[in-house]
Amino acid sequence: MNKEQQLQEKSTTDSGKQKKRNPLERLLVWGGIIALLVVVFIEYRAKQSYDTTVSALQDVANGMRDVTIDEARQLMVGYSQVEGPHPNPQGLNTYHYKWFSLFKGGTYQITLVENDNHMLKTFTGPAFAEDPDELDAKIKEANSDDVELTPPIIGNVTPDNPTEEKTTEKAAPEKERSQQE
Repeated sequence: MNKEQQLQEKSTTDSGKQKKRNPLERLLVWGGIIALLVVVFIEYRAKQSYDTTVSALQDVANGMRDVTIDEARQLMVGYSQVEGPHPNPQGLNTYHYKWFSLFKGGTYQITLVENDNHMLKTFTGPAFAEDPDELDAKIKEANSDDVELTPPIIGNVTPDNPTEEKTTEKAAPEKERSQQE
């Protein structure tokens, strides 16, 4: 009985203790956790800085007043690289700002365009949906009441034209009659 009690006590104390992990295993696990946290921090910082900059630029460039290029450049937040001024094809100075990102490296960019009076003419970036003029033209086209426009192509297939089906159904019996004669 004494041995049985000792075995029971030993088994209860062993089950209460956890097996110690290998120090190398602990180092790998914590290293992986820290690496993931660093990646999340880099992506979060790039996204937040870019969004803050775009929001600030949209607020000041709302058409209410002219914005100097220096004022626009001061609104840039947390960028990692700046290039410029470089002349664009129209001869206007441009400034390219980039935010470092591991996964969306080409997405977080803004180009400021300066006009001849050293004022901000426009700003663009690859993350923007489209050029505002092109977007306005597409909206006008979509809202037009012109029925003669070609139907939209969905999945590389044009929608069936119900008027063509009706004419082919009417023409089919006539073809059969002509073939029987």
